[in-house]
Amino acid sequence: MAPLGLALEETKLARDQLAQDVERATGGDVVVERVLGEGRMARVYMAEQQSLERKVAVKVLLPRRARDRSTLIRFGREARAMAGCTHPGVVSVFSVGETPRGLPFFVMEYVEGETLEERLRRKGKLPLREVTRVVTAVADALTYAHGRGLVHRDVKPANVLLERGTGRVLLTDFGLAKAVRGVTRITTLTGTGEIMGTPEYLSPEQAERGEVDARSDQYSLAVMAYEMLAGRLPFLGPTPQDFVRQHVEDTPPWLPRLEPNTSLAVSKAVDRGLMKEPGARFGSAEAFGQALKGAGEAALAAEPQRRLWWGYERQLVQATAIYAGAAWGVLEALTWVFETFDLPMTFRQPALLLVIGGLPLTLLLLCYARNRPQPLEA
Repeated sequence: MAPLGLALEETKLARDQLAQDVERATGGDVVVERVLGEGRMARVYMAEQQSLERKVAVKVLLPRRARDRSTLIRFGREARAMAGCTHPGVVSVFSVGETPRGLPFFVMEYVEGETLEERLRRKGKLPLREVTRVVTAVADALTYAHGRGLVHRDVKPANVLLERGTGRVLLTDFGLAKAVRGVTRITTLTGTGEIMGTPEYLSPEQAERGEVDARSDQYSLAVMAYEMLAGRLPFLGPTPQDFVRQHVEDTPPWLPRLEPNTSLAVSKAVDRGLMKEPGARFGSAEAFGQALKGAGEAALAAEPQRRLWWGYERQLVQATAIYAGAAWGVLEALTWVFETFDLPMTFRQPALLLVIGGLPLTLLLLCYARNRPQPLEA
């Protein structure tokens, strides 16, 4: 049971003016339960849609942003973009509306789970199998959007939802999505110097020239894949300008150097997705996803063999340590015997050869006996 203070705070947040306005605008059909999150532009609630007895999420524009015409346009664009995408990997929009105070909102699918950003914050990095699953799912959703002439422009872990129970991967937040024909020029910086998009995931062309097409989303997806595999972003910096400059000018650290278990094929696929020139990347987000999936499956298939060789290497190290200890003990014992009983020196050389040559041979025979192939059962 939640502490009383936390429960009261959630109630206070859920029953704020915005929540009441949404309920009035829907005629009481949507009953707000709690706040899910809030960004610079909007607040998102979890609610109950009474008529269909289902949980929904409601995204409503914040009052302080309603005076900005570009924000209103962006918010409406997001609702239209998401409502037009009927794809299992894109969060569905059920309806749109406007509060009594003129604030636009839309009711969308509620996904029980967490964002990819939250999972990365909790785990640091993800297993290769999970990385390929997430990347291919997001790539599939992007390919669908690109086929409808939409570029997302803000692909990042915070906009990827991971559904609890089913494991579904969904892409959300099309607030910066833009209809394109070929290449579309956009304004990279707003009048206040705000970067359009998230600096950590911007493609070089989006950061530098304000030109985007489907390959820009592919670059952002490759940044996300790099982060999932390495447990950190390809570029680090204290300011947005640092990220923008590095995306345009610098080469990220070689992935296997940060995560030694990364195969060369996986690293090569991510590197191609991160190429500075759009034409050097894969032809589509789907092609990138499939290339990473293929490289990942090959790496996972080779993993048992790699572990087998590591097992033999470990046994060799253990055998060497055992041999060194045993040889030292036997030589000490032989020295004591020769000195105590004053044996002729002619016996010492055969004894040393027996120790130096016999012990390794014995260890090899024992190793073979332990690992020899077993007959198949009938």
